[in-house]
Amino acid sequence: MITRHTVGNALVLHTSERISTEARTVALSVDRDPDNDIVILDLQHELPFDIWDTVATELRRQRLRRGIRLVVCGARPETGALAGQWLSDRLGRPVIAPFGRMIPGAAGLLFVHATDLGGWVCYRRGHTPVWQSKRYPVPAWDGAAVDHLTISSTCAAEPLPGGVWLRESRDEAAVAVHGSHLTSTMPCLPDAMPVLVGCPGTAPLRLDDIARFWRGLAPEGREHARFVQYGPVALPDGEPFGQALADLLRCPVRIFTGVPSGRPDGPALFTVDADGRPGWQVFAEELAYRPRETLGAKAVTPRILRHRAPPELGEPVGPRVYQYAHDAVVEVIPSGLWLRGPEPPRHADRIRAVPMDPNRVRLVVDDPAPAAADRHRELAGDLAARLDPATRKRAAVQPSSLVAPGRPGLSARGIEAGTYRHTTGRAAGLPPAPSVPAPVPEPVPVAVAGPPAPSAAEVAAAAVASPAVPPKSPVPDSPGLVGAAPEVIGLHGHGAEATGPHGAGPDVAGLHGAGPSVVVAEAAGLHGAGPGVAGLDDIGPDANGPDAAARDVAGPVLGGGAGWATSPTMTLPVHRPAPAPVRFQRTPGDDARGVRPGPDLDEERTWFRRAFRREIAAVAADVADALAAHPALAAGADAVEYATAVRLYLSAAGDGLDQALRSAEPGGHVPFARCVSAGVRRLPVHRGVAYAGAELTTADLRRIAQRRVLTDWGFTNALAEPPADLPGTVEVLIWSATARRTAAFETADGVPARVLFLPGTAFTVLQVQEPDAGVPARLLVRELAVEEPPVDGRVRFDALALAALRQHLARRTGPGTPVPAAAARRFVGVPGLR
Repeated sequence: MITRHTVGNALVLHTSERISTEARTVALSVDRDPDNDIVILDLQHELPFDIWDTVATELRRQRLRRGIRLVVCGARPETGALAGQWLSDRLGRPVIAPFGRMIPGAAGLLFVHATDLGGWVCYRRGHTPVWQSKRYPVPAWDGAAVDHLTISSTCAAEPLPGGVWLRESRDEAAVAVHGSHLTSTMPCLPDAMPVLVGCPGTAPLRLDDIARFWRGLAPEGREHARFVQYGPVALPDGEPFGQALADLLRCPVRIFTGVPSGRPDGPALFTVDADGRPGWQVFAEELAYRPRETLGAKAVTPRILRHRAPPELGEPVGPRVYQYAHDAVVEVIPSGLWLRGPEPPRHADRIRAVPMDPNRVRLVVDDPAPAAADRHRELAGDLAARLDPATRKRAAVQPSSLVAPGRPGLSARGIEAGTYRHTTGRAAGLPPAPSVPAPVPEPVPVAVAGPPAPSAAEVAAAAVASPAVPPKSPVPDSPGLVGAAPEVIGLHGHGAEATGPHGAGPDVAGLHGAGPSVVVAEAAGLHGAGPGVAGLDDIGPDANGPDAAARDVAGPVLGGGAGWATSPTMTLPVHRPAPAPVRFQRTPGDDARGVRPGPDLDEERTWFRRAFRREIAAVAADVADALAAHPALAAGADAVEYATAVRLYLSAAGDGLDQALRSAEPGGHVPFARCVSAGVRRLPVHRGVAYAGAELTTADLRRIAQRRVLTDWGFTNALAEPPADLPGTVEVLIWSATARRTAAFETADGVPARVLFLPGTAFTVLQVQEPDAGVPARLLVRELAVEEPPVDGRVRFDALALAALRQHLARRTGPGTPVPAAAARRFVGVPGLR
């Protein structure tokens, strides 16, 4: 007799009177599967011979139409695989079942492991079983951490539910104890793969073993890897763990300063004592280390990429800086907290470079003068008393003159001997390595109705402060635009902040004779009164003249200038259509990507609130209504900000964002894009066919066919329904797996059928159809899953996606869905092209 109950997100079928503890725990913790019904078979006793017929009958009675994710409790590991194939043949539905031993992890994760790979396998009637993943829910890096690998005679790489563990292979007793702890407590982060290095109580791990592991790691694993020093590592004397790794691997490395615990969407990171016990909850959670340029050169100060700021620190006044008192601020540093005056001293980098002690939290107090030192010590004592008990117990107040004496080469040994170093980092925000500059699109000067042109005195002062520039040709005022329409309309800042970082530069001298209505974007930024962009009617007829290509109007802030974190303005380039032949996008550095791994976007959110304060107020009511109508999108304290970012991107305010991202340059568009990406991730998924258009020649199509894999670093806009009048000579069909539907936040004149692919999505070219006898040219592509390596050559899903696209074309009927003319240009273009 089978009894069924719905528990949490699962349907539990059990043979005994009560559900077992194991089955109940799994049912209450497992996340909902958007594509399959979760069925748990609780088989704890000797089973009757007709048990499987009874199970099939119960599942038919439920009238379920989706696939089944099958979890078997209380039976041998091979039972799941046999039951999966049998039920799929009997029910005619896909069944995903574990092949190997299923290990419940932290926060509802289901991890499947076996000696020969192991994992979740999809069974279909009449088809060969297909391996899908190692973990459920599936993280972006799942395919990079599936096998148990022998690295050397003393080191092994062991996959864990929440990451990978590089550990000593000779002390099985110690490994078993710590492995059990990590399995049950470390969550599986969706966009970060912790690589734990070392095991407490065992011999130090060698750096050579880490290098061997890194060389064999798949590209998606390198992108998501976050190193964590979990145990002893043989490091050069006085060298931090992260810096030693960066120098060894000759590339930027990303480090966690502690071991994650808690929920995947908001993990807490704790240091590790020498005996493996949790230490204190870190403030600087992720650091980025860059390799030294030459042997013996001074190391670059690690950059904090994600941090924790409890409310006791006060209101944020800058990146990682909080107003604790009217005359003092608290800055988050890798080793703890730094209480100082409002302006950082000249030795600030030495304070920020102090390595972290896993056993103690440093509360550094600035002591420039006796009076200030007494005041800062008083405030530091008050701050320490307000921290949580575990942190307060390990806190140590230290003057900055002791922590960072005025000498180079500061190390933990220089501060106190014998400390257990445990510093970690992440390289998403590092400036890119020097490279040959790529060609930039030709700029089109834009006439903007807004702030007046600078006066003659201001121009003269700017000319003195910057190198002389040959005068530019004047652009007369005239309505309309002669020539092709620009692909991207520049975004804007507001008020005094809009001109701050752009007010003086090498192009200011070129404003002479330009007329009062012409403002060069590099000099003053593009400006409009609302979320849209004003002034398009005032573009002069000579905007496409030869002088327009003299410079790019929106280069990034480089060198010692202010970056986006301190300058809440954004200027996006105005481009002409890309000339033939087609140009493929460059791969951007971590600081120019529109998606930032990890859930913490504190700096980006702070920037967004300051840069778009007027627009946020203007659309607040509409966003609130949208969230009220879709409660699933309103979860979390940051839901309103992310939803607002999506709403602004879908309006005219986002017209220039994609082209700026595709330029592979850092700038103010990056934090905006990251906030938009965080909001887009929460939207419903569209799986199936998506449509776009393109203006391409036959030669362009052939070049694309040779490319095979296209990666778009901007948002790819497509339509979930066939369009009626989309411009272009080529019809682009995309087989989507993760595109998000935007109907919830579309404006009144928006496109409800729009879907968005996140920046960095890769597509493989399935087929190119050249125009022939009235049949339009078509480009058929498929979205590559994160776990698929973007390599040339067919993979297992290509034939399936191509057949589905062809079948869809054969069955398509009707005139199609009209697209508003103002929004049509968002859907014209091929992913991966500039």
